[in-house]
Amino acid sequence: MPDTDVPVSRERLLEMMTAFKSTYLLRAAIRLGVFDALAAGPADPDDVAAMLRADARGTRVLLRALAAAGLLKADGEQFTLPEGARELLVTSSPQYAGGVVDVASSDWEWDAMRDLAEVVRNGGTLLDANGESADFPYWADFATHLTFATRPGAAFVADTVLPWAKERESLDVLDVGCGHGLFGFALAEGDPRATVTCLDWPKVLDVARRHAERAGLGDRVRYLAGDAFEVEPDGTYDVVVLGNFLFQFSARRCVELVRRLAGRLKPGGRVVVVGFTTENGPPAADYHAHMLNLLMLAWTREGELHSTAMYRKILASAGLTDPSTAERPGLPLRIVLGHQA
Repeated sequence: MPDTDVPVSRERLLEMMTAFKSTYLLRAAIRLGVFDALAAGPADPDDVAAMLRADARGTRVLLRALAAAGLLKADGEQFTLPEGARELLVTSSPQYAGGVVDVASSDWEWDAMRDLAEVVRNGGTLLDANGESADFPYWADFATHLTFATRPGAAFVADTVLPWAKERESLDVLDVGCGHGLFGFALAEGDPRATVTCLDWPKVLDVARRHAERAGLGDRVRYLAGDAFEVEPDGTYDVVVLGNFLFQFSARRCVELVRRLAGRLKPGGRVVVVGFTTENGPPAADYHAHMLNLLMLAWTREGELHSTAMYRKILASAGLTDPSTAERPGLPLRIVLGHQA
């Protein structure tokens, strides 16, 4: 998050103007396998080029740029991994985070944002294939490569819902726009009675199915393919989860969808909205939310990140009672709960 007390300066403007070069530098290094190549120890550009099956001159230029950016250490022509790189950028590490590059700096986002000025003039996406299109390829990437907030967000959902769920006779969960499915799966991992129905596009469900099988939940998860606004769930549920989903739509359409889903709740059931929100405080306090809001402008017709107050209003307008909000320090996601009478 930028320091808002720093004045606008030529240096700050230049940093913003050239930030994309750092993004593409990191993305190229991950895709080529530079960090894996150096995992065994120091190497010079010719050795790295041979391991990568890449051009020697191109590899030398890339390695020096990575060292300039602090992603490698250089001692003459010998390059090594700096502190933290082995844990986060070597694919064999349990903490590997490099895959997120296909989400956080995807070509889909670049194509949507490249003419942001015209997007603003238009008031919405310029793309024919966009975030609302059936089987938009980005969503499968998003489901595959978990972000830094995914597992903490799933744990947040479980910690918020499971104490209440202990008093229920059942825990049947509908995860709408499930993506990776981990928000619903966290409830199933925390309560052996729980079953989860995942609703999303077919290619996304293929990814969610793999996550479920890795978690040992294959026999407790069902899959429902299609458009959340058109598919009619065939059961009733204790919990409906809407994770990182509603901000793709206007408040009006959110009310329409939540009202339909609320009709599928068992008595006393809950709707759980979880994701980034924009609040009424200084925009810099929710920097990542406002950057995501730009993306919603660029690849949806009416999508917009809503505040927790707006989500409470949406839930109330859909007939749900006692809307409430939960936050967790250090986590950029917020939860808004609505209750079925």
